[in-house]
Order: sequence, then structure tokens, then C-alpha cells
Amino acid sequence: MRSVAILFVIAGHFISINTPFRQTVFEGVSMFLQGAAMPLFATGVPLFIMLTGYLNANKTVSRRYYRGCIRVLVSYLLFSVLTILFRRYWLHEELSWVQWGLKIFDFSAIPYGWYIEMWIGLFLLAPFLNLLYKAIPTKRQKHILLLTIYLLTAVPDLFNRYGLHLVPGFWQMVYPLMFFFAGSYIREYRPQVAAWKLWAVIVVLCLINPVFNAVFVSGHTMISPSGGFAGVVGSVIAVAFFLLCYRVDFSSVWVRTVLMKVSMLSLDMYLCCYMVDRLVYPWFLGRYFVDQSQFGAWFFVVVPVVFIGSFLIAWVKETISRLPSTIIKL
Repeated sequence: MRSVAILFVIAGHFISINTPFRQTVFEGVSMFLQGAAMPLFATGVPLFIMLTGYLNANKTVSRRYYRGCIRVLVSYLLFSVLTILFRRYWLHEELSWVQWGLKIFDFSAIPYGWYIEMWIGLFLLAPFLNLLYKAIPTKRQKHILLLTIYLLTAVPDLFNRYGLHLVPGFWQMVYPLMFFFAGSYIREYRPQVAAWKLWAVIVVLCLINPVFNAVFVSGHTMISPSGGFAGVVGSVIAVAFFLLCYRVDFSSVWVRTVLMKVSMLSLDMYLCCYMVDRLVYPWFLGRYFVDQSQFGAWFFVVVPVVFIGSFLIAWVKETISRLPSTIIKL
């Protein structure tokens, strides 16, 4: 699941951040397909959070648990420093060293670093969220918990738009709790749904935006009636995809080894992929970009290049960090 999540994050950045998809008039088959793929790739972060709830369902308050955050914080600090040096000397962004240092603490040194800020809070809360969840006595009441937090976080994304405020939206930003509890619930009850039903839900929901625009919108950038990744539609896509994949097992030792390695390096890949994006996208856009529709085919080249490049940097960092212990053993 981690391997798929980091792939989706990198793939999603192709459409949402690194190419002018959002500024391009929505027309043609290529734009339709990109618009359909966007909600699926946007599940990268929700998949990570659900996996946190799934894997940490039995974590309790202990020194051992709190020591688990050290690796994440060290990786964040290291890649923040590397990203600052990259932005200063490669991208020629002129800020004082004090301003750069402050960017580490406000999680903007790495433009994708907002996830770490969110993760720190989720990590600190996880043992207490587990106590809350386990104290709920019945399955039905847990359903009510999930429904309640879904209404508080996902529904405002649909109804509070374009200057309107039709439903309470104050708690909308606690969507990490929704995905965390969804992961906890899946861990406890191991729900099984037929794969064809889950794929049907995913495909139908992913087609809402492009079909709406193809039928009702002309000469305009894509309008997203389905909302964001934590909205009414996006959260359902994320849960459906998690249910589709979380029980999959691979008999091939080679495939299991590759997925395990990517999984173990997924955090570092996330932290360094901004630098890889800034190296790869300008090169490809400067040589092959004509328009967004035409450049969509380059997705199948650019995304693997960024994925492999991020993996290699993460692997080098891991290898170097293990050198002292390796030397001591020798």
C-alpha cells in the first residue's frame, strides 16, 4: 500500500502541480483521461493516513512508541537542508539564512512538507485515538463514528463553495482523523468486497468530473464538482482503493522484495521528490511540451523517471546512514 501511495503522490503531481492542467481548456480525449485519473492519484495522501490507522491500531503510550518519530524527524531535517541548498544554489531563490532556517520550522523548506506537519500531530494523537476507538463498544456505534466524522469533514467540501456556507464546516480540516479511523476499522473487521464492485465504484466516481465537463462545460478549464481528495467523492475513492488492495498477496519473491524496498523508502522518496520534480519537469517541458493535451502522453515517461530518481536518492541516503553501523560490525 505504501508503494502504491508514493506512486500515486508522484503521479498526481504531474497533473495537479507540475503541468498546466488546471490552466488548460478542458477538451479532447487526453484531457478527459487526465481528468479521470486525477481523483484516483489524489488518494495518495489518504492511503498513507489510512495505513497509519491500520498499522498503528494497537500502539499505546510508551517510550518505544515515541522513539518511533525520531527517524521521520531526522529525515525531514536532512532533506529540508538539502532542499534549501538546492533551492538557493540551483533554483537561485534568494533568501537570508535566517529566512531559510525559519522555513524548516514552518514546513515550507520542502514545498511538499505540509504532510510532515500533519503527520506529527497524528503521530502524537494516535495512542489516544486508539483508546477512543477501542472504548466504543459496538460495531454499529463505530459506524456512527465514521459517518459523523465523514459528515463533518467531507460534506462541507461539497456544499461550502463559491461563497456559500450551507453546512457546518469548522471541523473540515480534521479529515486525517476520518482516514485514520477508517484504517482502524478495516484493521479490526477486515471487510471484504468483490473486486469488480470496488472497481465499479472507483471508475464511476473518477468519471464524474470529466463527464460533467464534457457534457455541460465548453471553452473552460476543468470544473471539479466532486471536490477534493477528502471530500464526499474523494474519500470514498480512497477507501474503495484501500479495500481493493490491502489483502492482496504476491507469490513472486522478486515482486515482494521490490515492493518492500519501495515501502521502506517511501517517506524519503516523498521528501526528496520535490527536488527531482524541479530537475525533471523543466527538462521535459522545455523540449517536448506543446500543450497539455499532447504532453499527457509523456506521463508514462516523466512519472517513472521521477519515481526512479526519488527512489535512488532515498536509497543512497539510507545506504550512507547505515555505514557507521556496518563499519562497527566489521
